[in-house]
Amino acid sequence: MSQYNPYQTYTQVQVETSDQKKLILMVYDAAARFCREARSAMDRGDVNGKGYAIQRAYDAIAELRKSLNMEAGGEVASSLNKLYAFLGHQLTLANLNNDREVLDSVLTVLTDLRGTWAQAFEKEEAILR
Repeated sequence: MSQYNPYQTYTQVQVETSDQKKLILMVYDAAARFCREARSAMDRGDVNGKGYAIQRAYDAIAELRKSLNMEAGGEVASSLNKLYAFLGHQLTLANLNNDREVLDSVLTVLTDLRGTWAQAFEKEEAILR
């Protein structure tokens, strides 16, 4: 018998009813949240928690990479693909070396990218109105 998890149900409904733009922002939010969780785990000396959170951040970034449309996106998609690959590599280094600075730099890039996407989506919405 499976156990009912209201948080998981809420998250699933939110994902299933969100548009593509909102989903992108949600994935950025998740990646950043997992980076912060990994940083907290590092501070506590929680090796397993750090590894788990970094893996989840890595998975979120991998999801962003999969969402790229390389044909339609051209140079922007290609650049983002390279950046996401770099961020994944940085997460691996942060995990292996227990390097908080590297983790913080990944978090900064994710936060900046999320802000850029949010602004672009807002401008697009304003134009469509």
